Amino acid sequence: MKNLAYIFGADGFSTPPARAGRAKSIVSNRERALEALANIPADCPHDEWVKAGMGAHAAGLSLDDYDRWSAMGDNYDAAACKAAWKSFKPGTVTEATLYYMAAEHGWTDPHKGLPASQRPAPAPKPPAPPPKPSTDPLPVWNRFEPATSEHPYIQAKGATAVPLDDLRVVPAGDPLRIMGESMAGALVVPVVRTDMTIASLQFITVGETAQSLKAKGKPTKLNLPGASIEGWFTVGDLLPGGVAYLCEGIGTAWAAWMATGRAAVVCFGAGNMGKVAQALRLQDRAARLVICPDVGKEGQAQSIAAAVGGAVAAMPEGWPANSDLHDLAGC
Repeated sequence: MKNLAYIFGADGFSTPPARAGRAKSIVSNRERALEALANIPADCPHDEWVKAGMGAHAAGLSLDDYDRWSAMGDNYDAAACKAAWKSFKPGTVTEATLYYMAAEHGWTDPHKGLPASQRPAPAPKPPAPPPKPSTDPLPVWNRFEPATSEHPYIQAKGATAVPLDDLRVVPAGDPLRIMGESMAGALVVPVVRTDMTIASLQFITVGETAQSLKAKGKPTKLNLPGASIEGWFTVGDLLPGGVAYLCEGIGTAWAAWMATGRAAVVCFGAGNMGKVAQALRLQDRAARLVICPDVGKEGQAQSIAAAVGGAVAAMPEGWPANSDLHDLAGC
């Protein structure tokens, strides 16, 4: 019977399956599971093939065991076998399913009828996967310390006079890591919804962390994993019917606020400026919205301004791509 062929090879597969009439003996849980799997036709329907694999996984067998058994089937696909095994998770199907399926194909459980004292101890269950980190930004935000004008990013931007009440800093020793890097020392900017709840957090890294991210070709401003950008951050106060400068990042917003004393809105990227402008217009029909694009994004800004009845504050000609108001202020 070709479904049994794989157990007569090397790598510890030398114990033949139990047969009718064979004297009962103590066999290990692994041998028991292998015998059960061998009695299930490997070319069974796909759903049964998957279920047998899940039962084998729960019984402590390995991918090699599952692959060797699957190879006995006429429809064997090594890649599909590996992909299926990777998808198996503890708890969805137990080893009892494997033994039940084998019994349906004539297998006799060698443990049946043995006194409990002679049965091998069950295989240890794999440890439960660690819980996924929470995507709720509020408890994360509450761990952080108030930002001060001494922060390296604030110093680098020359923004020591800006309002800092709503900014935080990740303290030393905090466990948060993003893209493999510790966020300790990062300046934290909250993404605030229209109802004033925090939707996400942006981490502006500095020092060695920023250097490491740059060396890997990764951005130095990172968002909280699993949380969506649904809102904005305001530098200064949004007044009814007042001016609001819409900026990509906080550096540009600080420059606009320091130059005018009027509210500047951080949109967290050019791709969010349109939806932020629409939300602000719905919130205040009389607001004077001014889009402040980086160099090279003037066309997008004109389209956004036209859609919300706003204006555009473009950079002077001659500046390199991606220059912004902060660059202009520092010249």
